[in-house]
This record gives sequence, structure tokens and C-alpha cells, in this order.
Amino acid sequence: MPRVVKVSAPGKIILSGGHAVVYGYLEVLCTINRRLTVEIQKSENALEVTPPEGELFVKYGLELIKTKLGIGELGNLKIKIDSQIPLGCGLGSSAAFAVALTAGIFKFLKLPWSLKNINGIAYEIEKKQHGTPSGGDNTVCTYGGFLLYRKETEIFKVFSSLKTKIFPKVFLINSGKRLESTGEMIKAVKDFVLRSPQKAEQIFKETEKITRSFLRYLSGEELNFGDLIKNNERLLEKLGVVSDKTKILIRKIEKNGGSAKISGAGGFKGSSGVILVYHQDPKILLKFAGEENLEMFEVKLGEKGVRSEKKY
Repeated sequence: MPRVVKVSAPGKIILSGGHAVVYGYLEVLCTINRRLTVEIQKSENALEVTPPEGELFVKYGLELIKTKLGIGELGNLKIKIDSQIPLGCGLGSSAAFAVALTAGIFKFLKLPWSLKNINGIAYEIEKKQHGTPSGGDNTVCTYGGFLLYRKETEIFKVFSSLKTKIFPKVFLINSGKRLESTGEMIKAVKDFVLRSPQKAEQIFKETEKITRSFLRYLSGEELNFGDLIKNNERLLEKLGVVSDKTKILIRKIEKNGGSAKISGAGGFKGSSGVILVYHQDPKILLKFAGEENLEMFEVKLGEKGVRSEKKY
């Protein structure tokens, strides 16, 4: 029987600090209980990728991995990708892919299982796809749990795992796949920063205050979780990363007594991806989602990071 390695990495959501993190401000993010799995074995033919539409991403990922590891050839491989994470919705599908593919090659080549090295290479894959990401997504997908993250410079990033004393029941609603890529959203915010540097700085500073409030909430202090979500969303709207369609949906949720915010890079043309939703009475949310014919599901936060699933 041919040797097979199977590695998975989780998706993620941003609790606070989205976009501001690219400019050196704090971000709090966490993993979710939806995972992307990469299975690797030798192939008798050229590179085989399942599903076929993932071949381009696998090819440039493998090239970067070979370069970073100083390997000439990996040989013919059969790579199967299986994902529970929706694409282009802000749940970190590309980061989970970058981490799982990198870790899978480490496992396949029997290299030391170094989260630091896996994360570093996954970040290079993320840059290839998104341009100038913060590195937070691949880091939380690698290490798992709740993470406080800051990008000081391109080569110096600091992060710390967070222990949580309390966290409420939250849901995700899929507002629809955005029309823009993450890279395009990062560039849109960069253009905003260049046009209105003082306004952008003020938004980022206010965002970091909310991020610090999230830290106090996670440590068990009495703070209103719903207000933190709502205030964070308003700042993201000021950055221009939330579409009118998504704003209407979020206002409806607020009218029903809940709070919601985009969970990823957002989108301004049509939909803005998956939104994080909270209500003190989840039954009201379930009723609302049913009436609006929305895809809503409960999500478990703080899941384990990249891991080996099986090997034989």
C-alpha cells in the first residue's frame, strides 16, 4: 500500500482588528471548527490534483515550498484537497490551504514538525496570493485557538495565544461570496489610507481600543459583547469594506436585538462574505434566518491548529 499523509488546518474568523493589523495595529482572531484537509501520496504520473480547479494553487504553493526548503524536486505527487471552508467568504480558506499544504509536505518528506517553519512558508504562499497580508490568518491556522497578533514589520511579527474564561454562543451567516479577492480588498484599504491618512489613522486607533476591550472580555471582565461587535462593524464600514447589501442585512439583525460584523476582508460591490452574529436569545436569530432564507450555522471557536490526521 502506498504511503499517504493527511494533514488538516482550520478556518478562522477575525474578532477585532481586521485591516488595521496590516498597518501595525493589534488583531484578535481565532480558529473555527471547519477544516481544510490535504492528502499527499506519490503518483505514477505527473502532478495530480483533486479537485482539478485547485491545481494552479497547488503548483505555486509547491514551488514556494521547494524554494524555501532548498529542494530541487519533490517527484510526482497525487494531492487531494477536501475543504469544509467556503471560498472567498472571509473564513481563511486560502490560509488553511497554505498551512495544510506546507505541513503536508513536511510530513511527507519526514521533516521535523516545526510550527514556526510551517507558518513562515505558509505566509510566503499567502503573500503570493494576496500581496501584502498581515500574516495573522496563516498564524492562527497554524497554532490554533485564540490569538493576539501584531505585524511590527515584514520580518518581525509578534503573537500570543489567549486563554479564554468566557465566550458566548455565536453564529455565522453567509451573506454570499464576495466579488473581490482578499488582495483587492487589502489594496482598496491601502488606497483609502493614501487618500485620507489622518482619517484612516483615527479609524485604526479606535479599532485597536475595541481590540483591547475584546482582550478584557476574554479575560472575564464584564463588558457587553454585542456592543463590541457592533462598534467594530461601524469602523469597518467607515473603511469602506462592507457592501450596502451587507449593511442592510446587519441593520436587520440589529433591529432584532442582535449584533453582527464581517469576519474577513469584506467586500463592497455585492456581498461581504460570512458575518459573525450574536444575540442574547439565539432563538430570535434562528427565526430571523429562517424568515430571510439565510444560511446560518453555529460555530465553535478556538479549535486546534494544523494537525496530522493519519499516516500509513
